[in-house]
Amino acid sequence: MAPLPDGQPGQAVSQAGLSGSGGVASPPERAADPAAGPIGRGAVSSPPERAASPAAGPTRRGAVGSPPEARLTGRGAVATMAGVFLIGLLLAAWLGWAVVAGLAFVTGCVLAARYAATAALLTVVVSPPLLFLAAVILVSAATGPGGLFMSVVVGSVVTLASVAPWLAVGMVLTVIITWIRGLPGCIQDLRRELRSG
Repeated sequence: MAPLPDGQPGQAVSQAGLSGSGGVASPPERAADPAAGPIGRGAVSSPPERAASPAAGPTRRGAVGSPPEARLTGRGAVATMAGVFLIGLLLAAWLGWAVVAGLAFVTGCVLAARYAATAALLTVVVSPPLLFLAAVILVSAATGPGGLFMSVVVGSVVTLASVAPWLAVGMVLTVIITWIRGLPGCIQDLRRELRSG
């Protein structure tokens, strides 16, 4: 075995180590590329969800539903019809046009039938003739010439005879509107109450 050269013992040992391991040294593992960090993190975690657009808020709230329509109670419907009837009869007496009283009757009936609550539909159907007769008597007593009794009798007869077609039209419209809105159910409820009572 030949002696190692002087002054180079470390170099000889290093050469021997390299020749024994095949002469190839494994390179050190490279550190993770910093640029790959965001890509790796993006692949693992999903991006955060966007906040809902503020402009979409009112649209969703508006799509939920509009507020319910205001409905008249039984007393409210009766008061509405009585007020319209009185105004129409007073205008008819002042202007001398009986058609104004007839239009007032139809208008009051339709408004009450359209906007009354379901529980008040039966009241709306029954009340118009009685309310109109009471309004006719009151207006005739207030505006008729001569004695009170004759004013009431003559004025009522003349007014009712002149607006008879309008009374028929108003009652037909009232029955149709209330029937569509649930009048048969109100009649059945009344029958059950009468039987149970």
